[in-house]
Amino acid sequence: MAEPLSIPDKIYKFECFVNDVLKEDLKKLENQLSQINCESREYLELKNMVHTLQEADLGPDGFKTKVDVGCNFYMQANVTDPSKMFVDIGLGNYVELTSTEALKFCEMRMALLKRKAEVVQAECAKTKGHIKLVLHGIAELNKFPQIVNK
Repeated sequence: MAEPLSIPDKIYKFECFVNDVLKEDLKKLENQLSQINCESREYLELKNMVHTLQEADLGPDGFKTKVDVGCNFYMQANVTDPSKMFVDIGLGNYVELTSTEALKFCEMRMALLKRKAEVVQAECAKTKGHIKLVLHGIAELNKFPQIVNK
């Protein structure tokens, strides 16, 4: 039969659990939340750009812009019909949408990302609670040898 662990051994195991498991889980969740927030900002930028294009009085020639063709290399582009655009809907798939459809898609996607962020924030709070609980348990275990020795 296995011998029961001494209090310092138990404290060490709990500290390892906090550092190796709980804090790593928290880092992953915070990275996930950061990615969600970044994606939300991109959709907000797209929404603002679509609003700007809708409000702009563009002539028959459209407008000129620069397009990133990869690795921060830009080339000049001439947009003659800004009423339709290609929007990344995820997984590298693009769909041609009108500006109204693009705005609806942005709103829908931003609402989804908001709900996703709320779930991840709740998981972060839960993990932080677990960390505090284990740290409180460690503090109680640290008091225990003092009581036994008296």
